Amino acid sequence: MHWLAWRKLCRHKADGGLGFRVIEDFNTALLAKQLWRLMENQESLFAKVFKGRYYRNSSPMDPIRSYSPSYGWQSIISARPLVHKGLIKRVGSGSSISVWYDPWISDSRPRSAICKGFNYYPQLMVSQLINSQSSTWNLPLLHQLFESAEIARITGITIASGSKPDPCGWIFTKMGRYTVKSGYALLQDLKEEETPPVFGPDTRKLQAQSWRVKCTTKLQHFLWQIITGCLSVGARLCSRGMRIDPQCVRCGMADETINHMLFECPPARQAWALSPIPTPPSVFPTASLFSNMAHLFSNLPDNENMLIYPWLLWFVWKARNYKVFSNEDQDPRDVIESAITEARAWATAQTAEVREPGSTVSPSESILVGEWCQVDGAWKETECRAGLGWCNFDPDLGSVLFGACNHRRGLSPLQTELEALTWDMQCMLVHNKRRMNFQTIVQI
Repeated sequence: MHWLAWRKLCRHKADGGLGFRVIEDFNTALLAKQLWRLMENQESLFAKVFKGRYYRNSSPMDPIRSYSPSYGWQSIISARPLVHKGLIKRVGSGSSISVWYDPWISDSRPRSAICKGFNYYPQLMVSQLINSQSSTWNLPLLHQLFESAEIARITGITIASGSKPDPCGWIFTKMGRYTVKSGYALLQDLKEEETPPVFGPDTRKLQAQSWRVKCTTKLQHFLWQIITGCLSVGARLCSRGMRIDPQCVRCGMADETINHMLFECPPARQAWALSPIPTPPSVFPTASLFSNMAHLFSNLPDNENMLIYPWLLWFVWKARNYKVFSNEDQDPRDVIESAITEARAWATAQTAEVREPGSTVSPSESILVGEWCQVDGAWKETECRAGLGWCNFDPDLGSVLFGACNHRRGLSPLQTELEALTWDMQCMLVHNKRRMNFQTIVQI
């Protein structure tokens, strides 16, 4: 029986799905990787063969019609729309980047610049916005052409010194290179944007939390099934068109919903009452399945006795199935005993072996030998300037040096940290310090 739509199952686990791959989208992401290889490794044999045949004097991203293209080439260029979604042109000299037509501004998606008012320079190149002598942005011209928010984004772009090419980058990875994982994730995000919003209780956070519970993967999947409604209880089977009696097979007092079977049925209530998990009246359990699951996920202390609830839910479900298929009742005391035994056995198996003292030393505990320098950068989205600072200590001389400056704000905290590290290295060279240990607060 189909309990859930395939598109929902293909969502990431963090979004309430099971993480299955949509094969068509995954194939497109793989083809986009080959297209990226053509742009990035232009000297490879793979790129030279396609370049000589299909785009001799242009780029593989240009929509050039070719005579009798091969199936392989048609497949590769079918991924162009995906690559265009995340492609950004990095500013080197800026001579090959059009200000108004090429994606060189970093935003939620790469885009071209937005003009203030009427555009008097339709053929303007990015190199014309740069002062070539000082390798800085031409601020008077920027204020003439753009709004203040756009200027802040432009000035946050680092300008390379000298005449350097303008490489392409991928905005959805830290390294700036396309990956199949990021391409597939982008395709799924685009599909979610096209899906009309659904008003009502959103259970995706609970579904995602089920995968973080400390238990076996099978029980994590079972918890996900409970929240998603993918259990074949009487009420759910009737809602799917099956002509059966929806009443609970264990008590016969109410329709067999998932919440009734796990929490409200008298045998289930007895099992919860016998368990070490507190069951305060009107707090837990309640008539709401989502409230009960949220209580188990969030409101229980983190100790061994409280974390047996996945096994308890599982054995309550097994007791119900035992009644359906064997017509025999299980004692609630046997249910709770089986749950506690299985939970403790799993916890014992997860206990890590204690390492012998002094056997290994983590990198964070290693002792730095020689001079060291701590580097930090201060970045605020609401400020137009960023702060850079460093502290140098020489253990031999016992001397301490400090340095600080303000700098135009980069596009991200990571960029500011990198600029602080670069500036610190330049300062150390000025002080004729060639060997240095650098420490940063963030992991770059």
